[in-house]
Amino acid sequence: MKTFIPKASLLPGHVPEDQHVHLWQQSIAPMLEAVPVHGPEIAQKLPEMNQYHLGRFLFIDCNFPGQNFRRTASMMARHDDVDHASLHMFTHGRNRVVNGGIDFEIRPGNVYGVNLAHAVTARSTQSEALVLVLPRQLLLDEVPQIADLRGAAFAEGSVSGQLFMDHMLALRRLLPQAGMDSIPALTQSLLGLLDALVVHGDATARVAQTAMFASICRHIDQRLDDPALGVESLCAQFRCSRATLYRLFKQNGGVREHIQGRRLMACFKAITAPRHMQRRIFDIALDYGFVSPSHFSHLFRRHFGLSPSEAREMGEKRPGYRLELDLSMGGDAATDAATDAVRMWRWVKSLTVSAAMRG
Repeated sequence: MKTFIPKASLLPGHVPEDQHVHLWQQSIAPMLEAVPVHGPEIAQKLPEMNQYHLGRFLFIDCNFPGQNFRRTASMMARHDDVDHASLHMFTHGRNRVVNGGIDFEIRPGNVYGVNLAHAVTARSTQSEALVLVLPRQLLLDEVPQIADLRGAAFAEGSVSGQLFMDHMLALRRLLPQAGMDSIPALTQSLLGLLDALVVHGDATARVAQTAMFASICRHIDQRLDDPALGVESLCAQFRCSRATLYRLFKQNGGVREHIQGRRLMACFKAITAPRHMQRRIFDIALDYGFVSPSHFSHLFRRHFGLSPSEAREMGEKRPGYRLELDLSMGGDAATDAATDAVRMWRWVKSLTVSAAMRG
């Protein structure tokens, strides 16, 4: 008997409208907070979503009414295992996005990157979209050119862009009937096509720079507790000039700002981790090079919007950040809807592990 690719769906008609909207919001909560542009007093189409799990990545076929989307620094810290990259193809509607300081509009006719390792604010119209969710590490290993993509993936009207959009449409058509045995071919075709189309027509220097940027980011993350980590050590390690290093990290606010942000994220993760609950907060800060309690507290609040002690309290109250939904909202159909919402939430949270295990 054929085993189909795992699929989870949220379709209107199975639960009351307000509960349906809540389930949809919770299913995408590790990635984005979503609030309707118009209040509940204005009738509008309910969101719909079909999500497929292909082992190393997710494919989402969805439509939704106008939304205000947000991903804050505190959300990124709470869901630090969700630093995925996503590729969006809209077939209808528009979405105005600011992603890590880069401002762009997603609209039909191209594919756009939204990177969950950076803050997101966005406002959409009623939209229909196809979305690929790819773990950051998968892209760093396979297609480093787009590991930090924010904005258009292809030149407007390019053949490369049209070919990839056709591939997205083919996935939407084929996945409902595709078997598990097709996943390796689907994965290799996607990564191979991305690599060929993104590199095609680009200067070799740009490709080399993006690969270098990915290597430096990995190096930084592995040495956040090293007091010598900085511009000088990175230039020596990667044999590059200060000017090259500054150019690579310009979109991240600069080298020092990037290192500081990663150290603050590491502190947030340690402060809220159960195994560190008995440690003093400032002892954790010292591990990552913060030598002044008041300065650390100021930087932490500015970055995350809450104090270190508030972060610890949140960690104590919400161990594991597990999703809890009422699975008995009335009938088998309602239970199935809630179960699929939980499944989508877990798929997003576990995608990095899935990619690593299959790499």
